[in-house]
Amino acid sequence: MSALKGKIAQTVMMGIAGLAPTPEEKELISQGVGGIILFERNCPSPAHVALLIEELQEIALKKGPGIPLLIAIDQEHGPVARIKQGVTPFPSAWDIGQMGDPALALRAAQIIGKEMALLGITMNLAPVADLFLDPANRVIGKRSFGKDPQKVAVMVNAFIAGLQAEGLAACAKHFPGHGATAIDSHQKLPTIERSRIELEQAELIPFQHAIETGVAAIMPGHLLCPALDAEQPATFSPSIIQGLLRQQLGFDAVVISDDLCMGALSAWGDIAERGVKAFKAGVDILLSGQEKVDNLLAALAKGVHNGEIPEQRVKEAVTHILKLKEKYPYQGRGDAAALQQEEDLTFSQELFQRVNDAAGDPGHRAA
Repeated sequence: MSALKGKIAQTVMMGIAGLAPTPEEKELISQGVGGIILFERNCPSPAHVALLIEELQEIALKKGPGIPLLIAIDQEHGPVARIKQGVTPFPSAWDIGQMGDPALALRAAQIIGKEMALLGITMNLAPVADLFLDPANRVIGKRSFGKDPQKVAVMVNAFIAGLQAEGLAACAKHFPGHGATAIDSHQKLPTIERSRIELEQAELIPFQHAIETGVAAIMPGHLLCPALDAEQPATFSPSIIQGLLRQQLGFDAVVISDDLCMGALSAWGDIAERGVKAFKAGVDILLSGQEKVDNLLAALAKGVHNGEIPEQRVKEAVTHILKLKEKYPYQGRGDAAALQQEEDLTFSQELFQRVNDAAGDPGHRAA
């Protein structure tokens, strides 16, 4: 395997089909695939997750490039949590946002970060930084901390700080904002009918604060935002990723795609074609959770070889990725029995009680 192919492989994050890696999946890790995303299908118990990650890391470190894998998961809590049993439970972001107290978000995120790191996970694809602006929006809904951009920004910052203080990279999503639409990007491409001024005065505020807080990664949404780019979804848009996110907002860390398998991108070819397009636009990590990545790796290598993808783009992406891995390293498998500490469960129970009490208060105002 050439050094360049190894670097290209670092930019790909793949899913695993079952409870253990197949021979084909082990071979891809040996070739240098840089990350693994875990889904509920991989997470029957915390103990299993810890052992699975240990096996995957051993392949990368001993048979692959000697660089640890980035292990990511969507552990937002509320509607989206891949590990459902054996970890400390928490209310949704919306419910926590209703409390109006960022200290609660900070504490919840610290516990989540501690528990995920204990299992060997190195990145949580959270928090959702979207505003809940369309009441018919079911894909975001209670995953959002609220409607008010300043209040949401405070909660997002607290959540990021909590995760990252425990050695877990946070990822703010879905840039530049998935809240003002009822369309689910898992199924179809949403169009965000907001002016640039409206976006700057609302949706972009939580992301801007997240960047200032030092968030490790940002995930663009598969969203068409005509005010920013009339033709390309954010995932494929140099003007949104390089222009707005990098240059205007000053973000200089990892940009990770949402799952390239999603229905919103169905008009843009297969996974390989989508991946090349996203990478050229400025995405550093190409996430394919549901489909094989062999063709994607081959297409990226071909793109670099024929000059379609500048080698400088590969260097830039790998630099971002390796910096993240160095800052949020794999620390080995901890003891899964150390999950759900008594003080953490007490905090969780008290938080659920406060949420229930607030829901019954007619004078309560959501964020």
